[in-house]
Amino acid sequence: MLIPSVVLRGVGPEGRRFRRAVTGYLFLLPALALIGAFTLIPFAQGILLSFQSWDGVGRETPFVGLRNYERVLADAIFWSSLGNAAVFGVVGFVAGNALSLGMALAVGRLRRGATIYRTAFYLPGVFSVVVVGMMLGWLLQPTVGFMNRALEGVALGGLKHNWLGDPATALPTVAAVYVWYHWGFGFLLFLAGLQGIPRELYDAASIDGAGALQRFRHITWPQLMPVTSIVGVLTLLAALQIFGTVQVLTNGGPGYHTEVPTLRIYKEAFQSNRFGSAAAMSVVFGVILVALSLIQIWIGRRFTTSETD
Repeated sequence: MLIPSVVLRGVGPEGRRFRRAVTGYLFLLPALALIGAFTLIPFAQGILLSFQSWDGVGRETPFVGLRNYERVLADAIFWSSLGNAAVFGVVGFVAGNALSLGMALAVGRLRRGATIYRTAFYLPGVFSVVVVGMMLGWLLQPTVGFMNRALEGVALGGLKHNWLGDPATALPTVAAVYVWYHWGFGFLLFLAGLQGIPRELYDAASIDGAGALQRFRHITWPQLMPVTSIVGVLTLLAALQIFGTVQVLTNGGPGYHTEVPTLRIYKEAFQSNRFGSAAAMSVVFGVILVALSLIQIWIGRRFTTSETD
């Protein structure tokens, strides 16, 4: 792309600012092209497909209007899966972030061995979700699994259970596995945020006689609000879009009690060969995710503003 030299040379501060802006956009062009090719165009095609009928094989994609959305509205399994996703969202957002923050506070107080704990706590998130799912599935196996054998070993054999096969315990068990697998991400972000808080604030509070809870309430929590907002959005979206953990552990069973929207969309497309209705599900689910993200960002900004005033 050729730009006249007189434009690039510019005159005065405005010309230099314009030159820097043009140079910056030129460097961004490759990334923008990739985003457009692999994100924006498929996004638009997905919305278009939600108004069409396609079996994933044929070349014919007839326009069906809102028929796919009518199918989605009548799909009780899809709406039930949204309820299951809400459970994962609440557990991941509340329990997962609380655990991450608590362990970050504990590790942040250590003077020795912090690196070992950082590595150990983040280690589960390094493994493949398939490896984690197969490993935890074996540990929770009802007959030879480690969990039930451990209960027998401590004379609690009466508590043995089919953790993933019972509708009453399948969803909580998968949610617990999800928290264990993902909480290290929030832990590292919280720990980085804690390390960025000036130590002088705590020293001054200690001189004034502030206790641990007061220091947390008036120093740690307000200083962590920007990080908390980011972690909250990322963990909530990740929990709502859970897929691999559920697919490997239960595949949505037993009886759809652990079915989640992403898995339902996958089955609708690649098992039922109804790509049009799967695209409609994706659009509906995407709108819900965007709405929840905007609400959470707004709440986070309100809290951040109130804490800094």
